[in-house]
Amino acid sequence: MKNIYDVMRQKELEIERLKKEIEALRVVAPMLEDKEPAREIASPAPAKTYSATQQSSEPVIATETGKAARVWP
Repeated sequence: MKNIYDVMRQKELEIERLKKEIEALRVVAPMLEDKEPAREIASPAPAKTYSATQQSSEPVIATETGKAARVWP
């Protein structure tokens, strides 16, 4: 049989760990917010698709926001 004080101490440690995780999420959450206005879900822009012979020859880089941007010469 488990000692009730050991169980309570374990639960207290779990609560402290969760409090730290929640505080970390509160710090990180504003960094993850989308800074662009929301697009309408009902009418999304059609995605461009390329076949193997139609691929763009323009170089593409990823920006800080994670979106691709074309590099113009």
